[in-house]
Amino acid sequence: MEGVEGLYKKFGVLADAKDKAGEYEEEYLSILSTISNGSDAEKRLCASFIPRFFKSFPNHQEAAFNAQLDLCEEEEAVIRREAIKGLPDLCKADPKLVSRMSSVLSQLLPIECHLDQTIVKHCLVQLLKQDTNAAVAGIVNQIVSGDESVGVPARNFFLERLADSDKYIPALQSDEKLKIFIIDQLDHMSRGGTYEEFVELMQVAGGIDRRKTVKSLTKLLQMDLPFDPANTEQLERFAMILPSVLKHHTKTNNTSAILKYFGSLLPVFTQIQSEEHKIMLLQGLAETVQSSITEEDAALCLDGIYSLLLTYLPENAPTDDEIEDPPSLNFSALECLLYALNRAASQVPAFLKEESRMTEITPKLNFVLRCCTCFAKRLKGSSIGEDTPDKVKLKTKAYKTCNNTKELARGLISTPLSYKSDTNFSWKVDLTNVTTSKRAPKPPVSPSTKRRRPSDSTSQRRAQQVYAPPQGRYSGNISGANGKEEGKRERKRY
Repeated sequence: MEGVEGLYKKFGVLADAKDKAGEYEEEYLSILSTISNGSDAEKRLCASFIPRFFKSFPNHQEAAFNAQLDLCEEEEAVIRREAIKGLPDLCKADPKLVSRMSSVLSQLLPIECHLDQTIVKHCLVQLLKQDTNAAVAGIVNQIVSGDESVGVPARNFFLERLADSDKYIPALQSDEKLKIFIIDQLDHMSRGGTYEEFVELMQVAGGIDRRKTVKSLTKLLQMDLPFDPANTEQLERFAMILPSVLKHHTKTNNTSAILKYFGSLLPVFTQIQSEEHKIMLLQGLAETVQSSITEEDAALCLDGIYSLLLTYLPENAPTDDEIEDPPSLNFSALECLLYALNRAASQVPAFLKEESRMTEITPKLNFVLRCCTCFAKRLKGSSIGEDTPDKVKLKTKAYKTCNNTKELARGLISTPLSYKSDTNFSWKVDLTNVTTSKRAPKPPVSPSTKRRRPSDSTSQRRAQQVYAPPQGRYSGNISGANGKEEGKRERKRY
């Protein structure tokens, strides 16, 4: 080996040749061969010489590419960093390498050294600016197919750069084809991921282009396939993706196709086995009609909503004013269906004015009102001082569900009919700050002891009777499934 001086001589020959550097193949191959057994100083020079003349030797680009990658794995930090910095230069010489190179750089993101990681990210940004489509494809490839140690850092890098696209991907603001491509890649990333990851990715997609995101999401609903109540995967996919579709909904993206799909779903709804899936779908129906509904939309699903509602109402509603032993009612389902009926019937006023329907549903809804009052009193009168925070949140949601059901039912039997459209759904209530503290037991008070008015207004809250849940399935159904809180669903993949 000629050492550092020999490498500089070969560099001088190639540099002086300029456009004719390709004629000096022996000198370039000698530089490549130095990597296998050269000194650290020689390897450092090779890390900068290889990219410099990469374009001049197309027949040796694969060997040069691999040689540069070998230098990126050197233990000596100076050599490694010099080699990484040279990777984007290979792509400038051959733009077809951008996708491959961004995939390679993505694999270097988990590197422990912060400085090295910064250099890798800077190189990836260069590739994003050179050819956004190819660079994104390479990064997403590692996110989807790479192991978690590579996929997570690559995913974080990509989403961070999208969040500041004005700086890192300026073409995204005006290039419509690029927007579609990025949204498609986000869709690709979401498949096989968890529900939480899917929601995050769709929020990013919505920030890029709300209209195109809705179209992409609507495709994911797979409404072109016949609804199969026994297909658990289909049920979960539809129920989980629908909220994201509605979140990005605009006036230019109507919900007619979704309501038409619900129209085909509702007649076989009772064949669904999972109560959790049933509640998820009914909540999706309520949110859909809340988002947008026209007279034509209402006609697609009104009969199905009414018929399904009857299955959740008691067949023979007692007329007694007092209810000593209330039957079990699924208030979570009733809230959804009563709201959907309010919204749909408001677009077709003649539907509920038909005498046969009013005669059929009025006594049932009157009975539901009395049950709501009974259950609400039990909830309101129960003590929360000794309860855990989870129980307090459950009772708070249960009370909201009962109250919503009561108000929605009352409007449908009032004269004239009063349709409700501004309901705050119980599953949307923020329970983050709903907490309680355990109170110390008070000493017994003798009958002769006279109670005094509390001086502190906060002390006016007094201990009450321990909460006793209503009989039947009420306490299990009120939160959607098996008494668990909504929003704490098990992380599922679809």
